[in-house]
Amino acid sequence: MLKKFSFIILFFIGLTLISSCSDDTANGEPIVFNSSKDKTSYVLGAMNAKSIVNSGAQEFTNLDMVELSAGFNSNLNTSPTDDCLATLHLLFGKTFQDFNKKYLKEGSRCVGKMAGYAFYYDIKKLGGLDLINLNMVKKGFEDCLYKRDTIIKEMEMKEIMGKFMVGLNETNGSRMMAAAKKIKGSQVFPNGIVIQTLTEGTGPMPGLTDDVKAHYILKSSLGDTLQDSHKMKNKENKAEPIAFQLAGGVIPGWTFAIPKMKVGGKYMLYIPWEMAYGEQEGRQSLCFEIELIARGKKGELVKAEVPTNTNIQQ
Repeated sequence: MLKKFSFIILFFIGLTLISSCSDDTANGEPIVFNSSKDKTSYVLGAMNAKSIVNSGAQEFTNLDMVELSAGFNSNLNTSPTDDCLATLHLLFGKTFQDFNKKYLKEGSRCVGKMAGYAFYYDIKKLGGLDLINLNMVKKGFEDCLYKRDTIIKEMEMKEIMGKFMVGLNETNGSRMMAAAKKIKGSQVFPNGIVIQTLTEGTGPMPGLTDDVKAHYILKSSLGDTLQDSHKMKNKENKAEPIAFQLAGGVIPGWTFAIPKMKVGGKYMLYIPWEMAYGEQEGRQSLCFEIELIARGKKGELVKAEVPTNTNIQQ
């Protein structure tokens, strides 16, 4: 749960499983990168194409690559693509199980347009538009479709993508933390953590090794909701507070901050990346809205797992 959580952005699908779109028969003119910005942009474009052609769906391998590329190139902007949904239903069927070649060209163009829109939207929201060259994004997208992207090896692609994402995370996280520190009445701690009290609790404060029960809403540094315990249903289809162990069961930011909250209170908790998931999740700073429901001694709210191995030798 809070100790490990993966965040996924649409155009980074497959980052950890990345493989080149190309084969050993690459063709076309060799590409020259005049800057790291060009190279990063090329990789971003190639990754978008890869998420389509390597999706595992047979229908996508039948798309018209010329129209797909044209659609992507024409819609690297904020133009909505709602009208494309009807076209895709004509191409793939309403359940995406019936491929109709009659609508191949317009359907392929729509797939490209939707990919272009999603890419541009995400990059703009992340604040990365000034860091990329859209012409090189287009080139990378096209080269991947036509298997001409052998110039960049798999490991280097991973490194480029990781560095780009980490840079955006650091920038957006720093902005969020700076804004949080200016909130009237907020508590700012030397480790960078900021706590804003929304509702003062009347109960006790948990100890450093206690168990706690809480409802929480986890948000990114951009304000997007990533998890909401109010929507996590149990076997009885009820959303109950989640029980956590403060000693080793949560991220460092929780271990530090929860003991400074009172049961019955509601708080906004701003955590810099060093006290969140660190390097493993791309240096993402996070924001939690926490309602502290209960506390108990270690083991009272979070029961130890019972070993399932019954092959015990006598």
